[in-house]
Amino acid sequence: MSTLHTFGCSITQGFALPDVVAPPLTSEQQQELDRDNHWSDEMLSTPSKHAWPQVLGDALDMTVVNHARRGSCFQQIARQCAVAQQQVQPDDTVVVMWTYLGRVSMQWPARTSVPLHHYVDAKKSLSTVLWPGFNKLFGLSASTASARGSNIVSAVDDELYKFIHDSTNTTFNPLGVYDRYHNSLLLQIMTDGFLRSRTKNVIHLSVETDPYIEQLERAALDLDPTLQEPWEIPDPRTWYTIPVDHTSCEAILDPSIPTAENDMHPSVTHHKNFANCVYKKYFNNR
Repeated sequence: MSTLHTFGCSITQGFALPDVVAPPLTSEQQQELDRDNHWSDEMLSTPSKHAWPQVLGDALDMTVVNHARRGSCFQQIARQCAVAQQQVQPDDTVVVMWTYLGRVSMQWPARTSVPLHHYVDAKKSLSTVLWPGFNKLFGLSASTASARGSNIVSAVDDELYKFIHDSTNTTFNPLGVYDRYHNSLLLQIMTDGFLRSRTKNVIHLSVETDPYIEQLERAALDLDPTLQEPWEIPDPRTWYTIPVDHTSCEAILDPSIPTAENDMHPSVTHHKNFANCVYKKYFNNR
């Protein structure tokens, strides 16, 4: 039996579906979070049996390996693919559901990456914005904090906030945004290349209806014109040829259907509808 490999963020993982941890946490989960000071890998990456990959795999009579992880950015999704590529066989099918192009993350030794999204807001302090939620993704241990002679929060403050403060000016200004978008699209192309070296059955989906190429083009319009002199910015449409489906996601983002309980992530119904949409679009003649 061939295998369906899927990659992506929480929408592909199936976060907030009935069999995956969803806020509000149970008392036991909250105790674990308070004790360990970070989300467990189980909370971050356990796939739901109700998520669209499993629903699609069942319809195709394929074994499903869902590699998606909550909070993943472009870089982490590409890394998911790179780490798992040796598992992919010629008869397997790969579906990558890319996340929001504007999502930002940073690499952190105790975690593969930590999502920052657009949380840096000039009107809010970093401590207000990042705490008490995403600090739990960093996984600093009490022993690490003790070795620094400080508590866990101040240890993260020292390491994380300095990094963010130092990089904010370049990460979120127009040139930084363009650079990040540009590199993310290049990363997609390279990821597609090594996946297709394993199997010809590769599909690229998106959680955004707004095409990535158009987001990059709009980012270019925000650049200072003097930055383009004496050079010209190459037309991205001459090199960005990867086919990414930006329409199928309408089924999993359908606002007429209630979201998952206690959360804004897609519901079981959303996932069923999306799996059916992908099946009809790509596998109907199977």
